[in-house]
Amino acid sequence: MKRYDASIPWLKSVPYLAGLSPTVLATVAAHCRLKSLRKGQFVFMEGEPCQDLCILASGRVKCYRTSAEGREQVMKVFDRPGDTFCIPSAFSTGRHIVTAKALTETRLYSLEVDTVNRLAREHPSLALWLVATAGDQMQTLVTLAEDLSLRTATARLAKLLCEVALVDGVRAGNEILVRRERLREEEIASLLGTVRVHVSRSLKRLASAGAIALSREVICIPDLIALRRLSEGNCQPR
Repeated sequence: MKRYDASIPWLKSVPYLAGLSPTVLATVAAHCRLKSLRKGQFVFMEGEPCQDLCILASGRVKCYRTSAEGREQVMKVFDRPGDTFCIPSAFSTGRHIVTAKALTETRLYSLEVDTVNRLAREHPSLALWLVATAGDQMQTLVTLAEDLSLRTATARLAKLLCEVALVDGVRAGNEILVRRERLREEEIASLLGTVRVHVSRSLKRLASAGAIALSREVICIPDLIALRRLSEGNCQPR
């Protein structure tokens, strides 16, 4: 058994690789390197040469940029197995345009860009997937720019809570509970492009509006529709 055979079943579960032949999958696996990262460990730094695509196996990775004053702006958090990042860096600039850091214990595969280029030429479906994924990631950046310029910090927070509630929230009757350890205020601030004090104020505004209820352990969302209206700016917190 070759050292990379164990990774082939997992790679077959990645949607854009699933249609490749066993021989091609074996080629991909042979050029993949599995990395394990501790919470807080850097995957790569902005400005470093980009020689690999990263395919998330488990865990969470945030990609962000840092201002001269040290404030972080999160561009994207990758948390789904099969999420692939570094595409713009690999095929455009050749250097990482963001810094990536593990938010939890994380495992990922790195796949050499030269191998991806060759496979894309030989398998148009893979090339089309790369273009589509790059487009999706560009749309994420456009949405982020729109949010930063057109939404208040409170509206951005309401939108974020809606998104987290749908993915990680726990139903308790008609309410949705989000554990506060899932969204610490420092992390929220970097996601929203603001500072912690504004996050704290926005949480209090949403609570005053009745859109959320706060405790030490959880954020309770009694009415997701009302919270979504606040995220869209259709009504204002009291």
